[in-house]
Amino acid sequence: EQFPNEESLKRYLVTQFHHYIEKHSMRCHRGFEKAKPELLKMFEAIET
Repeated sequence: EQFPNEESLKRYLVTQFHHYIEKHSMRCHRGFEKAKPELLKMFEAIET
């Protein structure tokens, strides 16, 4: 058995998720980058 208890499995999974999020956090779907400035303006309008 690779993980001696459930807590060690949880720690491993959290570490894997964290690495995945870091790796892909700067990626952007095609088309979204073009719409991003307009979306930011819309959110700013909502906040004010």
